[in-house]
Amino acid sequence: MNRRSISDDFPKHFQRQALSLVSRVVPLTSCGFYLVGDEVTNRWVVFRNLNEDLEQVYRDKFLAHDPLNPALFDGTDTRVACIDEQLPEAELLDSLYYREFMAPLKHRHVADMFFRYGRDIIAVMTMIREAGLGPFQPGELTLLRDLQPFLEYTLNTVYLPRRYRQRDTVQQLYKLSDRELEVVELILGGASNKEIARALDLGLATVKTHVQHIFQKVDVPSRTALSARIQDDLNA
Repeated sequence: MNRRSISDDFPKHFQRQALSLVSRVVPLTSCGFYLVGDEVTNRWVVFRNLNEDLEQVYRDKFLAHDPLNPALFDGTDTRVACIDEQLPEAELLDSLYYREFMAPLKHRHVADMFFRYGRDIIAVMTMIREAGLGPFQPGELTLLRDLQPFLEYTLNTVYLPRRYRQRDTVQQLYKLSDRELEVVELILGGASNKEIARALDLGLATVKTHVQHIFQKVDVPSRTALSARIQDDLNA
């Protein structure tokens, strides 16, 4: 039997495929796809042509200033929002968000695609262009809005249910707390203790304690053994 890493069964596989598809449909400088947490913060991020360290900087310093902040569109029917449609050009270029975040990265035009479960935003795809590519044209935005329902349906009916089933199985089998389950998921995705601390807003010592408790519950001595044990259990 061919075994895939358990992380391939979690949403990152779908995120990578979706980014690849959209990048073939419209010209982009870079893009990213992240799931949205209960407090409308980005989690489980996949980037193309973007430094992954930007996610923490964005969340800590610039999310509240972003004209495309998902919180502004929660409860709406917006499929794709374009930053050039949200603010007049002069106002955007004079904004703190543009001057301190977008401009240093040479980002000029941004469109975000929102994915919902019911009316709640559960994921966002951000699509970025440098000035040389020009703004998103009406026809391109129409194409992206037409593509959104297909990606949203796939996310909701194929990838997320599978992830939730696997998470429930692992949690019940090893009697993990919700926080321990989050740590396990990040370990399976290859995250270090420092990366886990950053992703979950925890102290490094707290993460180390969680990891030790997880090893005890699963009865393994290492991350490698943990991954192998969980893969074996889910493939049984």
